[in-house]
Amino acid sequence: MAYSDNTNNDSTKKGDSESDSGLIEAPYVPKINSYSSRWGGVKTCCRLDYKSSVLQQVIEEHGHKDGSRATIDQLKEFGITVYLAQPEHVDVLLLRQVVQHCSASRLDRSRSPYENQRCLLYRDETGRLYNLTINNSCDGLAGKWKGLFVEYSGLQAMVAFTVLARAYACANVAGAILKPGYLVFILGLLLHEEISHTWLNIAMFIQGMPSVAAFTIVSSFDSDWPRKVSIFLLAITSAMEVGSTYQRYCALVGIGLAMVLLLANLGARAWYFMKWKPLRGGVVMSSFLAPFLSLIVAVVTGFIFPFIGFARIQAGGKSAIQLIIFNCIIVSLFFVASEFDIIQQLVIDPSQSCDQDGVTICIGIWIAMAVITSTVASQKINPPDPHPEDANPILVEDQTSPVGYKVPNFPDFPIDPIHFGNKGLPCCSLQFEMLVGLFVGILMGTFVVATALFDFLNDANEYISDIL
Repeated sequence: MAYSDNTNNDSTKKGDSESDSGLIEAPYVPKINSYSSRWGGVKTCCRLDYKSSVLQQVIEEHGHKDGSRATIDQLKEFGITVYLAQPEHVDVLLLRQVVQHCSASRLDRSRSPYENQRCLLYRDETGRLYNLTINNSCDGLAGKWKGLFVEYSGLQAMVAFTVLARAYACANVAGAILKPGYLVFILGLLLHEEISHTWLNIAMFIQGMPSVAAFTIVSSFDSDWPRKVSIFLLAITSAMEVGSTYQRYCALVGIGLAMVLLLANLGARAWYFMKWKPLRGGVVMSSFLAPFLSLIVAVVTGFIFPFIGFARIQAGGKSAIQLIIFNCIIVSLFFVASEFDIIQQLVIDPSQSCDQDGVTICIGIWIAMAVITSTVASQKINPPDPHPEDANPILVEDQTSPVGYKVPNFPDFPIDPIHFGNKGLPCCSLQFEMLVGLFVGILMGTFVVATALFDFLNDANEYISDIL
């Protein structure tokens, strides 16, 4: 993999050569007209943007010759960083290298969009270029995630966090009965947006993933497992013996996980709105520990700067201060109202047996601290000030591209990462793995049948019942 600096005049020489890894980063982007699917210059009467028009003129003048020096120089002048993949080296390892490089060194939110222009291209055997995109339904996930991002309510998240905290006042009260059935309804339906896609939010905002497609390539969490686990714990808790100790503690675990998700999403959004740079931890941030470390950072950020996770905080200035003050009042009033038995009994019954003073004091201190920290932090938020270059981009944002952008006048070359997955053990032949699979299948089938013929599971059931 070779990397180039857009300010280095010699970098184009690197872009003309192929590296052993099959990836070249250089300003090399021949392109076709956006209204045509064939190669070559096609003139239209439609007005094109300035940069696109200039680039098209260069391409039409010099043709689509592979490695055109004029095209390279023109793209270099535009400041576009291009990752170029070769046909024989397109695999998951290559895509992950691109994503990691993009996340670590190219994604700086303090810079304008025109300063972060990048695209991933695929060059076939004939020298033609395509936008390399991911065809694994990540566009559907991206659309859903963007919709939830707009529908998210920071006020609901903070109110839910404070009210759920009241359940912990009954952690050691034997007579208290938690009602997880109501919580399943509240968290699963009313607060769906506030606890959904925590891994994706953390990856995009804190780890600095350039796109949803990049997340699907790097992450092992394809589904929204944190939300599902929280809802599942509360659902099975509602079927346990009412008032039992294990029901109470299982419900508290589910409530605690929901509170973690609320803070994590608030923290991830606050990190994004503050335009902080992605986490950089070398080997740690490139390992399986990265999501968990980022989750901790998100929770801490959401705990310290919860009001910064509100969408309208981006206005900055006096508008941000007014937003914090208004929502602080609303959150405080809802939390105080939740101490009334008629409201508290939706979660805890009977509420009179629980001493809420400790929880009330802790939440009051937290709200005061959150107002102070968020007010100070909001002074560093500047209203969006688009750069003139942003109005004339040559690239368009696209969540199906591993780098988040693509050249609109290039055709797409979609690939499915599942075709580049694990090829099996290199030391074993296909016939040997088939024999192992048949043996394992017969063994597991025999085990399942044995559970019906023998009663050894009854002893296990009795042992578990005695423990619980």
